[in-house]
Amino acid sequence: MIRLLLIVVVGNIISSVFGQRMTHRNDFTSLYILDRDRHNNFKISASLVAVFTTGAADRNGFRIGGGLSASKTIGNWTFSAGLDAYKALSRFGLGTTYAGIIYDTPKTAASYYLNKYHQGEKQMSGIVGVRIRDFEIKFEDDILSLPFTGFRVYDRYRTAALELRYRQFLLGMNVYTSEPDGLTDASLYNRKGVYKEGNQISSPLYLGYTDKNLMVRYGWNSNLGGYIGQNSWHRSLFDTGDFKSGDYRNQFLQVGTYKPYSLY
Repeated sequence: MIRLLLIVVVGNIISSVFGQRMTHRNDFTSLYILDRDRHNNFKISASLVAVFTTGAADRNGFRIGGGLSASKTIGNWTFSAGLDAYKALSRFGLGTTYAGIIYDTPKTAASYYLNKYHQGEKQMSGIVGVRIRDFEIKFEDDILSLPFTGFRVYDRYRTAALELRYRQFLLGMNVYTSEPDGLTDASLYNRKGVYKEGNQISSPLYLGYTDKNLMVRYGWNSNLGGYIGQNSWHRSLFDTGDFKSGDYRNQFLQVGTYKPYSLY
């Protein structure tokens, strides 16, 4: 009830500024300032950011705020850009800026988002997605932003995230680490060793459900997720050192608004 009241109030304010009627269709987390059906496939929307996370030390607590996005659709292509601002940890400020491109048909789709995180550990990252009918896969990694970072390779913070979706059901994982210093200790499992100062901070494996831009993710946060999502495939593909496995073993829960430009 409170959320609906806030949406109505904000909608009336923005509507008076832009001098036109606001719409939300069947998505109560977004307000369409400019509806693409009425403005030659150009859309501007404001959206709610409201996420609660527990069981992941890097992002525990609430994220509360809002976002603004603009997009233009040309045939099967959609080009978008936007930002959000929210309060997380101890301050309110700019949260994420992003730009994306989507190719969408009734049977298949492909997407790429470039995002920059401004809260927590500042970082640029990329997300690629592929959909075939009701099945979709998304992968986020800082290496996917490589052309936009001067081709400098980093392996830190939000190092890897993968989410599989079938209709509204989710299966995923993500890994958050500290920044390694490049120095390593010997390892029986990796010829490049283990980072002395590189630690896995969280690495949940989860199941989830999403509908109308709302989501819930629930799972188990342990070093198994860190092995699957980080150390195992980085050894073979990039020939890099391992991050130290975390000693955490706890439940993971994330509930709130679903955003296509972040898997964290």
